[in-house]
Amino acid sequence: MKKSSREIDIFMASEILGHGVFHEKTGAIREQLPTGQTRPLRSYSEDIAAAWEIVEKLGITLLPVENGWFALVGDKQGWSSPADFIRYLQKADFVHSGAALGEKAPMTICIAAMKAHEHRNEGLPDDSLIN
Repeated sequence: MKKSSREIDIFMASEILGHGVFHEKTGAIREQLPTGQTRPLRSYSEDIAAAWEIVEKLGITLLPVENGWFALVGDKQGWSSPADFIRYLQKADFVHSGAALGEKAPMTICIAAMKAHEHRNEGLPDDSLIN
C-alpha cells in the first residue's frame, strides 16, 4: 500500500525521530519534541530543511545521480572517510540498511529511512503511529 506524504511525515516524526505525534481538536497534526516543545508536523517528505533532521539522525549518505538522488542509511551513523564508505559498499552487507533512488531529495531520504527502519525491526509488531 502506498503511503501519502502526510503518513510518511507522521512516520518520520514518530518512528525515526521519536517525537510524539497527536491531533489537535482543530484537526491539525502536531509533533512533540523530546524537550516537551510542540510544533506543527513538519513536511519531512517535501521540505529539504525538515528532511535534513532525518539525514542527521541516521547519518544518511545523499548523492546526486542522473535525474535525482540516491540516499543510503548504512549500518552506522556516518563514515570515517570516503574509503570507509567504499569498503561498506564493496562488502555488500545491507541487511540493516535502507536505500532509495528518487527524483526529489526529501522523499528519497524518507524512503531510505523507512527501508532501514523496516529492515532493523523485521518481526516486531506494528503500533499505531498517532496517539
